Amino acid sequence: MNYDEESEVAKLRRAVVHDPGNANLRYLLGAEMAQAKDYEGAVLELSAAIALNPALDMARFQLGLLQLTLGQVEQMKLVLAPFENASDDAPLKHFKRGLEALVIDDFAACITNLRRGIELNHQNEALNHDMSLIVSKVAAIVAEAPTQQSSSDRPANVVRTDFSLYGDATRH
Repeated sequence: MNYDEESEVAKLRRAVVHDPGNANLRYLLGAEMAQAKDYEGAVLELSAAIALNPALDMARFQLGLLQLTLGQVEQMKLVLAPFENASDDAPLKHFKRGLEALVIDDFAACITNLRRGIELNHQNEALNHDMSLIVSKVAAIVAEAPTQQSSSDRPANVVRTDFSLYGDATRH
């Protein structure tokens, strides 16, 4: 992808060149690249951020969400796995569980876990908004077809990504 010299991505790239070991800069660059639909670049930068600082939870969560959107479910599960060890009042633990339930079409568990994460998350309203969008989309799926096929009826290589927050990123 080509970025305008004054774009946020271009500015962050220059900053990363000068400080490649800065996990926060890599995270910000990855997030901006995802918004600019440079998904492969975003995955690389978010992965670098986590490698530099495994405790950078928001980078980890965004990478997992992006991988899910790209149909990389197994990678998503690996990236988000550390959240399972968090305390029960950790919003990201519930968001992780909600996304994992979504990919197996367990819509009730998806909605329950995402709503619980939203209730617990008092630090990041933008994330709550994104998770609310997923809840709304899942609720609409349930309302449209209450007898959705189960995940065992769906081919193994098809991943539910009709909830994507990244636009048309889906790859099967």
